[in-house]
Amino acid sequence: MTYTFIDTQADLSAFCKLIEADGWFAIDTEFVRTDTYFPKLCLIQIQSRSGHAAIIDPMAFDALEPLWQLLENPNIRKVFHSARQDIEVLYQVSGRMPEAIYDTQIAGVFLGFGDLAGLAKVIKAELDIELEKDQTRTDWSRRPLTDKQLEYAINDVRYLAPLYERYLDKLTEAQQAALTEDFEALLNEDLYRLAPENAADKIKAVQKLPRKAQAIAYRLAEWRELYAINHNKPKRWVLSDDALVAIAKRPPKAREALYKVPNIKSSSVKNFGDEWIEIIDEVFANPDAWPETANKPAPATPQEDIFINIGFALLQQVAQDYHINPPNIAGKTDLLHLIRHPDNTLSGWRHALFGQPFTDFLNSKGGLAVEDNRLIQKTFIP
Repeated sequence: MTYTFIDTQADLSAFCKLIEADGWFAIDTEFVRTDTYFPKLCLIQIQSRSGHAAIIDPMAFDALEPLWQLLENPNIRKVFHSARQDIEVLYQVSGRMPEAIYDTQIAGVFLGFGDLAGLAKVIKAELDIELEKDQTRTDWSRRPLTDKQLEYAINDVRYLAPLYERYLDKLTEAQQAALTEDFEALLNEDLYRLAPENAADKIKAVQKLPRKAQAIAYRLAEWRELYAINHNKPKRWVLSDDALVAIAKRPPKAREALYKVPNIKSSSVKNFGDEWIEIIDEVFANPDAWPETANKPAPATPQEDIFINIGFALLQQVAQDYHINPPNIAGKTDLLHLIRHPDNTLSGWRHALFGQPFTDFLNSKGGLAVEDNRLIQKTFIP
């Protein structure tokens, strides 16, 4: 299949105009972020419904306005595989969000691919085509790229387009409708907007710390994020998550004590240790600013424990059938919430695969039975 390599404004405008009437196109990106905070967008690959294909070189442009307008057009669907990273890169480069997306990785959940299946695995299973993997370590920011590297890049959308058409045929209307919530959630700008004050939200260990330690962790994480943004350097280069949590757990009183913190860089202590100690002192002096302890739900009653165990049994069966890690569907807190609030269920594919059957059972619209060593749902009321 031929494709157009686009590195001029005239060619970009012409291509975007050409595919505008197709109604949808497959899209992928290549970027690098090995030694920077912000990703560097290196290639954008597109194939439209009618087969028009192009590799756009963003590094050759000051602006990509025709493409951004295409991505924002709500009447044209953009088909990704594992969309979140691509959307993040496009948003950070342009400050604009695409509209009307479709993510074949999420849609593949209904076909038993799990929730994290790579494109190569799905293409092999659905189209019986083996994607080459020999260019996965390519530095996409280098120029010129070889023909083999460009061919590798275009192949992702070359086969993503027919995969999308196959999914349209295989998935039911109800399944497609359930996916709408998941796709809309990916377009929430809060997922991609810079928020240094909330940087510690992404560190799981922080959420288990007591209030004072959490306050230190949040302030240090905010400092680290701002430094990384302002210098466009990976935040882990300055202070690792492990070191940050260790400081929060046992806050040193002087810079010299920071050198003893596990997994900490001595150069960072030398350059920034005084600032970190100042942050710790400020947290100690302002206990009113410490985060409030989250209200935990009341412990499950003996009867609720019975329903939780039933829910876990159904959850394990669904996870096994669809090759999904059970916690990625629901956890104990979710089960308890569903038991107490059956009308406030899960969203998207999680609701379709698990939330609806479980709440139907809770609302006596269905039952569970064992047949051929499998737990299945029995529907009483349509």
